[in-house]
Amino acid sequence: MILEYKKYGNGFPLIILHGLYGSGSNWYSIASELNSYFTVYLPDLRNHGLSPHNDEINYNIMTTDIEEFFSYQNIEKANLIGHSMGGKLVMNFALKNPSKIEKLIIIDIALRSYSVDGDFAPQALVHRNIIDSLKTLDIKSSKSRSEIDQKLAEHIKQRSIRQFLLKNLKRNENGDFYWGLNLHALDKNLYRMLDAIEFQNRSFNGPVLVISGKNSGYINEEDKKDFKIAFPNMTFVEFDTGHWVQVEQTEKFVECIEKFLI
Repeated sequence: MILEYKKYGNGFPLIILHGLYGSGSNWYSIASELNSYFTVYLPDLRNHGLSPHNDEINYNIMTTDIEEFFSYQNIEKANLIGHSMGGKLVMNFALKNPSKIEKLIIIDIALRSYSVDGDFAPQALVHRNIIDSLKTLDIKSSKSRSEIDQKLAEHIKQRSIRQFLLKNLKRNENGDFYWGLNLHALDKNLYRMLDAIEFQNRSFNGPVLVISGKNSGYINEEDKKDFKIAFPNMTFVEFDTGHWVQVEQTEKFVECIEKFLI
């Protein structure tokens, strides 16, 4: 699949992969801080942003998408950053293609599954609520984004999350609202987005930085042991934030990744 993307700056390639419901544009402000050192690529992953929709979405398929991205951008080796879903994807990509990665940054996600035998973790319940809320909203008859926000607030109380989700609102040629996300595919494959990344008999031995949001609950002590097996040259940093580390402490986050990458 050919992914839509934005490209900024000059230098060694740096590819940043967004999380669930996001797009490359979410990372523009971070890219603008780094584009004097790197050529920064911000792709939209399948079923997100402006990239094509497809009923299939899992980490092996998305890894193939990124392998193709490397190929048609003529990238032999790059630094990778991934947040949440993007973090799982960069881990899977690095374990499958270690020779293509210089340095790896994983943001607030672990290798493990977040849903086991149908017993959903708290994070999974949050995602299920988000998808169900977006699916049930009657946005076609809505007149404004503020009206849709009011409807969404009945299901999702956090304003910051609603603002993030509403970035996916689009209008068609008739002026009707629609979701740019492929909600059908995300709904159908949510458990795959929460799936584990297999690392048995696979490892990436290059430099890896794992950044955790202390208050998010996405990474625990057992997860750190798995990281050390899959990524022996791993450094762990904890921020006093929730899941969106790069948004909650942007300046400190940029300083941290610059120190690691440069």
